[in-house]
Amino acid sequence: MKKILWCITGAGGHLRSVHKTFMNIKKAYPTVELGIALSKAGEEVARIYGVLDKLNHVASGGRYGGIYKETTWSGITEDGVPLGGRVSLRRYDVVAVAPATSNSVAKILHGIADTLPTLVASQALKSDTPVIILPADCAENSVTTLPCRVDEPKCTGCLLCVESCPHNAIRVVSSGETVRIDYNRCRGCEICVAACPPKAIRCWEKMVVTPSSIDLENVEKLGKIQGVHVVTSDEELSRKLRELLNI
Repeated sequence: MKKILWCITGAGGHLRSVHKTFMNIKKAYPTVELGIALSKAGEEVARIYGVLDKLNHVASGGRYGGIYKETTWSGITEDGVPLGGRVSLRRYDVVAVAPATSNSVAKILHGIADTLPTLVASQALKSDTPVIILPADCAENSVTTLPCRVDEPKCTGCLLCVESCPHNAIRVVSSGETVRIDYNRCRGCEICVAACPPKAIRCWEKMVVTPSSIDLENVEKLGKIQGVHVVTSDEELSRKLRELLNI
């Protein structure tokens, strides 16, 4: 039985589409075991981007298909699972870090393993387990995805979004004329979008960013490391997964 470990870092760009990619993999190949490992930043960003509450539909369950987070420095999860050890023993056929922040890319490149995704990648490379990395910033003009936000000029102050939010994540600003999203509470459920008559709340807008030359150089160098497969899109991620798993 093939096993995948998907690692989520603190990158929001591509995250929602990568989630869909793994959902499609699970539907197409129901016998594949799929585990998910999150850094603390990854857990936070997954929540804000509306993915965290859906991960149980991606993870296969069972011995190797759990959702792993809150680890000790040595990679033992909150459930007592030594995830780093499992990877080093080649219990997984493929590790995918997608999307990977520029910070995670730099750490993996230089052998730093101080988060769950970077620890997993380090152990995978030591044990000849293939590592697929989808950098969030991999081109001079990279497209990222923004979280839900309030378009203040359009906000009429009707407060219907405040009343509709099941997580109390929308608050009235001190002036009382508009509202703001509390990202410590937001779960990206989009209920507020449907509740807003003037369409002042926008979610998942695309924006072009310009990565630094250092970040781009790190991505290029990372692709030259034996066992690392750098991909630049969700479609390429899906193809590479199928290729490495021979499915």
